[in-house]
Amino acid sequence: MSTAPADKLKLPPNTQQLVLPSSHAVLPNGFTRDVFTSAHHTATPGGELVFEHSAATFVATHASFLDILGDAPSVEVIASSEVSLGGDGRQFAHEAGIWVDETQEVFFTSNLYRPHTNVISKIKVDALETGRTVTSSWDEIQPTPDVVTGNGGILFGSELLICSQGVGVDIPSSLSLVSPHPPYASRQILNNFHGRPFNAINDVVILPPPSASPSEPHPTTDRIDLHGEPHTTIWFTDPTYGYAQGYKPAPLLPNQVYCFNPTTGDVRVVADGFLMPNGIAFDWKGEKCYITDTGVVVGKGDGTFDINAARPATIYVYDVVRPPHGADLTAEGPTLHNRRVFAYTDSGVPDGIKTDRAGNVYSGCGDGVQVWNSSGTLIGKIVMTPSVMPKTVEESKQKEYETRGAANFNFIPGGRMVVYSEDRIYLVKLNPNVQGALLP
Repeated sequence: MSTAPADKLKLPPNTQQLVLPSSHAVLPNGFTRDVFTSAHHTATPGGELVFEHSAATFVATHASFLDILGDAPSVEVIASSEVSLGGDGRQFAHEAGIWVDETQEVFFTSNLYRPHTNVISKIKVDALETGRTVTSSWDEIQPTPDVVTGNGGILFGSELLICSQGVGVDIPSSLSLVSPHPPYASRQILNNFHGRPFNAINDVVILPPPSASPSEPHPTTDRIDLHGEPHTTIWFTDPTYGYAQGYKPAPLLPNQVYCFNPTTGDVRVVADGFLMPNGIAFDWKGEKCYITDTGVVVGKGDGTFDINAARPATIYVYDVVRPPHGADLTAEGPTLHNRRVFAYTDSGVPDGIKTDRAGNVYSGCGDGVQVWNSSGTLIGKIVMTPSVMPKTVEESKQKEYETRGAANFNFIPGGRMVVYSEDRIYLVKLNPNVQGALLP
């Protein structure tokens, strides 16, 4: 763990390393590792770690990742609730990650607080430069009316679109719009599937409306100025994590993915066959849809979880097929076709997922943010790694050698990324030319 002052805690070292897959194609017999650890925790039967690479923050598994990193990539902790720094230890930074350019702020949601509350907060990424400390650099907001157990989120026009997982029977899971300005007025726009309650809506994305002419390309995903236009569609995942964590009743719907048309009110199932559908993202052109399955982690319904490495930790990709020009968009909408495996993460589960304008795919995993090119080849990792690498499995279990996962993240202007890791928020600086697919 870093010993830097609490008001400017950095993650050392900000180094790059090229680790080609050929370097570990064959390992000593008897090797093993835990499903949620990083590759450098792979060990022999005697407990000796077998990977030779150092404590690099940026690990390139293909040379093309170096272009994404640029000349001076860095990672800095800009918020922390760690008790050792004077914080309260809460998991305040978990999901969403919504950049509001007007206020230069990022809005995000916490993990589950007790009793059954997720908190929505906001942070300015330069908060530490304005005199605030790493343990007080963010502010909680209180939507009116409240948006309970918030999870994923996205900018919808000029408002925050938040997934509320609901609580019990009395507060159903819903999609809610929240103003980014005080008093943070909120309103629900969807809370049922033809009278049946959703399980626990988890993540959400927007597909702009189709182009007006067959000679014009469809609008790209950064066109937030079109979100108010007719037949913009809202896509969301609905796993049973609310039931798994013990604050929702037994599910009345399968684990599915939905498309909602706010113009007509129509909501329909567009994908199924998941253990736990979680993150969802479109590529910049809106031609592909990526959906993660975090089935490795399945709850028992009593607030505890079962970890089974034989279940999916997988990203699937679909082709997005739009209705033909001239179609009645009150009766037809975009659909998903040709489901196929895009990638499988080697560490933890692929939770939040985003794309950039070049077609690369990023996901928050057990060892940080992993990055694949458009073909599904792992090209690199942003590893939330300790400053000194452990030498044995026993050392790797100690707090100072802990590798942190990333639940979710979002791009902000200037080739930067904000990463949410439960009791920490990281600011990652990449090549300034890197542009997230959602940024206008």
